[in-house]
Amino acid sequence: MQHNFWLYSVIDRVMLANPQIQSIVEIGTGSGCVTTIFGLWGIHRNIPVVTVDHVNRHHSHVLSRLGVEFLQMDENLPSTQEAILSKIDQKPTWVYCDGGCKSRELKQFAPLLPKNSIISAHDLGTEFRHHIDAIKLCDDGIIKPYHPEWWMEFNIQLAIYMKL
Repeated sequence: MQHNFWLYSVIDRVMLANPQIQSIVEIGTGSGCVTTIFGLWGIHRNIPVVTVDHVNRHHSHVLSRLGVEFLQMDENLPSTQEAILSKIDQKPTWVYCDGGCKSRELKQFAPLLPKNSIISAHDLGTEFRHHIDAIKLCDDGIIKPYHPEWWMEFNIQLAIYMKL
């Protein structure tokens, strides 16, 4: 789905409220709009930013100038999970799930993240549903909803969770 300007404002709010975030991993680069915002945060905080997609549809020279590492990998492969986890290196991270299957991505990475990480899934209400795709992780005490009042604010469609 497309992004609107308000999504970038919510990304800023999350980053400002979570100084413990030491890296950012985006699954599903797309054209690189959200990646660019994350790249700016990487520069601001001097933290690594990695984006993963199975195809290269963005302007790689822009992302490289921002210091964003692009991994062209199938997000469904175990080797991709290993690559992502090696980038996280047990540091609080924001994993932004916006690849081909947000539900699977969230369920796959949420249990593996360090405490106080952020994990989010884009396209809430269309490709991701909290009450179906994340409720068990919440009930099991793995993650908790983070500012759910922001999730559909101006139709940004972003479910955000804090790793417990």
